[in-house]
Amino acid sequence: MSSEERGDRGTDLTDSLLRQQDSLHKNGSARTVPLTCSREMSLKDTAAVAAIGAHSSQSPWDEKSVLTYFLREDTLFVVEEEPGTGLIGFAALLMTPPESDVLDIVVEESRRGRGIGTKLLDALCDQALLRGVDTVFLEVRPSNAPARRVYEKLGFEETGIRKNYYTDPAEDAITMVRRRNIIFTNR
Repeated sequence: MSSEERGDRGTDLTDSLLRQQDSLHKNGSARTVPLTCSREMSLKDTAAVAAIGAHSSQSPWDEKSVLTYFLREDTLFVVEEEPGTGLIGFAALLMTPPESDVLDIVVEESRRGRGIGTKLLDALCDQALLRGVDTVFLEVRPSNAPARRVYEKLGFEETGIRKNYYTDPAEDAITMVRRRNIIFTNR
């Protein structure tokens, strides 16, 4: 996909969700869970993604790094957007089909524990599958029990330990993998 094609995707979906939310409020049926949508990142999201990382990640990306990876053909970013609020999370994947590595999953601290990370990772894996990626690897801190539960729920399995992988604070990494079969049909 060219950088021009990465422009303003997701606008139609966001507009649809806003109309849906307005309709619910007009009909007196308020939702307790805010509507959000997962979509591929667009160029206009670069600063917001960097800002989320700066406030909510132990290893934040600066805006230049986000842009550099975004423009690469082998990298996929998915963002989570809350209409009326803006971006509240993102996930990034480095692809070498049929395999890939999760680079990062970040959700705003105030939005954690609401299933947004699960939604982001699921959307990321679905988009990767469409690009011929059926194996997704990731690393996680042993101390990050909530993330480990999400990964297991989505079908990731532990494969090993990487010693001294993380810094600040120093910690090993648990390596995990999820494999999905790509089924091709002739129609």
